[in-house]
Amino acid sequence: GVSVFSAALAGLVATALAGQQGSSSGEQMRAREQALESAWSSELADSQKKNPVQRVVALLHKMKSELDAEASKEAEMYDKMVCWCETNEKEKTKAIADADAKDLELTAEIEARSARFGKLSAEIDNTKKGIAENTASLQQARDLRE
Repeated sequence: GVSVFSAALAGLVATALAGQQGSSSGEQMRAREQALESAWSSELADSQKKNPVQRVVALLHKMKSELDAEASKEAEMYDKMVCWCETNEKEKTKAIADADAKDLELTAEIEARSARFGKLSAEIDNTKKGIAENTASLQQARDLRE
């Protein structure tokens, strides 16, 4: 009678807690079930001391304190996550700005080198024309000597 009742009640409470937790591991769930089952069993064993309403109220207070502790842990985890997100966002924003500046610098360098390439190509063409003219005049001078 009493153990069946306590096991059923512990199962219901564990199921309710599992629905609220979602992210708890199975190991924590089993530990919580055992703790609640032992609490229910001890409460039921002390039946001559307290009436059923007092026992349920005491268990609800215990469950509330456990949920408050979990809520504070989750709030702490949330604060860490927010801090990480803000820090990471600042770092990534700076990295993007640095990369954009480097991109502009390299684009300007490419344009400058392209302009220099055009200038040097024109000089090479002019030099080739000069060499061709000089070679032609040299050939002409040789022809005149002969």
